[in-house]
Amino acid sequence: MGEIFRKDEIIKICRNKNVLHLGFIQHSYLYNELIQSGKWLHEKINKVSKKLVGFDFLKEEIKIIKKKYNYECYYADVTKLEYVDYDEKFDVIICGELIEHLDNPGLMLNGIKRFMHRDSLLIITTPNPWSKKRLSLIRKGIPESEWLNKEHICWFSYQTLKQLLERYNYVEVKYGYYHYETIEDFKFFKIDFLNKLKKIKDSIFLKDINKNGLFFIAKLDNEK
Repeated sequence: MGEIFRKDEIIKICRNKNVLHLGFIQHSYLYNELIQSGKWLHEKINKVSKKLVGFDFLKEEIKIIKKKYNYECYYADVTKLEYVDYDEKFDVIICGELIEHLDNPGLMLNGIKRFMHRDSLLIITTPNPWSKKRLSLIRKGIPESEWLNKEHICWFSYQTLKQLLERYNYVEVKYGYYHYETIEDFKFFKIDFLNKLKKIKDSIFLKDINKNGLFFIAKLDNEK
């Protein structure tokens, strides 16, 4: 997939599409800050998509977002999507930084199918357990409990995620690894390289930076 910046890639795929965004709020304590700073992914998708619907299990926040920002969003437990009173199909379904939070991700993968048509794409992003940063922490003997997100209960590598998806009748479209959320985040973090990055699109430096997370695109296996 080339060099991937997570939010930028999602926004590109969602352009002029009907989109369902699962877990769209991005934490009750964080979404207001993201909105104020212009970094809320849901808002960015809304600017480019044909239609956008959000599902989340934060009931009070959904009420506020509906009233204050007029987004179409609904309460939903992503592991119980069969109970959601909504029947439309979507071109793109986004499951970003969510699957590692779930007790039973298979229930979500089954439930998503009712919102997919033959050509729908499912985008799953999740932290990469084999990133240089995480392996370095392990080699240093720093306990995982000191740096792991307290809401995460599992890790997925490319192969384990692929095998899980195959069990639920999905096939891989493509995958890659993202480094930062956006190219602007990367430029800000590596400010000394700004001038070089403007001239060198696919620099050696870019290839060597940390592969923070997995970016996986799948669709339903229509041959089965």
